[in-house]
Amino acid sequence: MKGKGLMVLLLLAAAVALCAGSGFSEQTFPDASKDPKVTLRWGCTAPSEDLASEAMRRVTKLVEERTGGSLKINFFPASQLGTAMTQMEMVINGNIDMFTEGAHYMADWGVPDSAVTSFMGQCPSKDIFAKFVQSDFYKAWEDEFLRTAGVRTLASNWIRPPAELVSKVPLYRFEDFKNLKVRSIPSEYSLATFKAMGMNPTAVAYDEVYLALQQGIINAAVATFDTIYTMNFYQVAKYVLKLDLSYVNFAIWMNERKFQSLSPAQREILLKTCQEVGVWYSQAVDQQLKSYIDKMAASGVTVIEYPQEELAKFAAAARKAAYDFEKAGKWSKGVFDKYLAVLQQLAK
Repeated sequence: MKGKGLMVLLLLAAAVALCAGSGFSEQTFPDASKDPKVTLRWGCTAPSEDLASEAMRRVTKLVEERTGGSLKINFFPASQLGTAMTQMEMVINGNIDMFTEGAHYMADWGVPDSAVTSFMGQCPSKDIFAKFVQSDFYKAWEDEFLRTAGVRTLASNWIRPPAELVSKVPLYRFEDFKNLKVRSIPSEYSLATFKAMGMNPTAVAYDEVYLALQQGIINAAVATFDTIYTMNFYQVAKYVLKLDLSYVNFAIWMNERKFQSLSPAQREILLKTCQEVGVWYSQAVDQQLKSYIDKMAASGVTVIEYPQEELAKFAAAARKAAYDFEKAGKWSKGVFDKYLAVLQQLAK
């Protein structure tokens, strides 16, 4: 417990330093102290000790301070309110007010074009992905999500480390992955991508991955480096396959009717704070990652890296799956090529 307490203090200290350096501390906020008092419910699937949960708690603290107590947020991490799919339904229906999860979930809830980001191996770096989520191309998807699902994106700049595979077996070549039993998120696009790579994907709830690995229901799981550590997957799967499959951003979503019920001052403070903490989170998660890797290595975990020619095989298989979906009319014709073109332009 003392170790965890120290970690929280260090993270909060880092938060102050990073935010001070980002310019956000100079923001001005309207007076919301006399506005009607509102309490929101905010859910996510990230474990309580995850840096993302620490960031969300920071949002709740800052929002309450900046609104003079008129806007409070009760935060429920670690799938306390249900699976990701359940919580997405709840925020759409207004049964909870806010929800945070990987932004790729928009594809299954009214924004099919956004599924193009689910196809792995296409984005070359985190920096390029961070630029991509601020592009007009990406923002158009958020506008569509608001129109079709009634859910507003408060922030999408919470950029995570790349997704890797944590595995019970060592694999060194593209061909070695054939028939690998791998956990995927419950998205048809992610499932199809793994199948195109020759694997045998299974949709397993996030909070059941550890047990599924332990019991051999699956032999590998896709997860970002930080969650491999915080969810203890490395304890039952001793290989991290560093494929940099995809870059993921957390989105902070809110039921639009509830958002509009807030006062203008409360809305402005909530939006600015979510975006501010996103800057901190994206920087802090990179700083924290090295310590996680070192701790996993000390426990016997082996990180396997791949030459460019092997990574290119994964990317090519994923593109084939993407074009198959496009031929089937799953999204707008040509949108995948437009996505690749945007990434190429941002890389210049």
